[in-house]
Amino acid sequence: MTHSPVACISKATIFNNLPVKMIEKLVPISTHQEYFPKGSIIRQPGDGKDGMIFLDQGSAKIYSINEDGKETVLGILNKGDADGQQNLFRDNIQENFIEALQDTYVCSIERQDFQKLLKRTPDLALNLLNSFGEQLVIIETNSIRRNSMNAQERIVAYLKDLSKKQGSNVIELKLKKKDLASYLGITPETLSRKLKKLQKENRIKISGRRIILL
Repeated sequence: MTHSPVACISKATIFNNLPVKMIEKLVPISTHQEYFPKGSIIRQPGDGKDGMIFLDQGSAKIYSINEDGKETVLGILNKGDADGQQNLFRDNIQENFIEALQDTYVCSIERQDFQKLLKRTPDLALNLLNSFGEQLVIIETNSIRRNSMNAQERIVAYLKDLSKKQGSNVIELKLKKKDLASYLGITPETLSRKLKKLQKENRIKISGRRIILL
């Protein structure tokens, strides 16, 4: 299937409400379908890359490593997801790693190119400001979940979000269980125990890395 730069950029949350004519202005400053095989690092601290990436195909995990070498999963990127949009607006020192979970194609926009376009296109700035307001609501919701929900509630909320995003009650888990547990702020043992409990209650059905919401 032929890659469409306009369609690709449109999938990014901060751009998906923009008029097509405005998205077309982003095409010349964007790079498309850079290939990263499974297990390779897409971004890492000190790589000198800034700006924003979004996934055209594949999936990736975002994680940090502390001084003791412990890895903490911060998020997952799937097809159509973006990361680093804040980097388009400020100088940024890359602090996290992004690793391809499968063969992945990445598109990107660099900060310097974007800033030049922004100065020439005031309407773009206004649209993006409104979009960031919506993003803050999502971030706040995730924070509330993590701080107020118990382990099982977090798992159920995550599965429902994933089901909605994938458009099916049959969910494909991209993350390994230890990474998913880290993302949800619980231990791998708790995750396994709660998933078994949900299956026993006939709320889900587990088949490998596939989960069916019942």
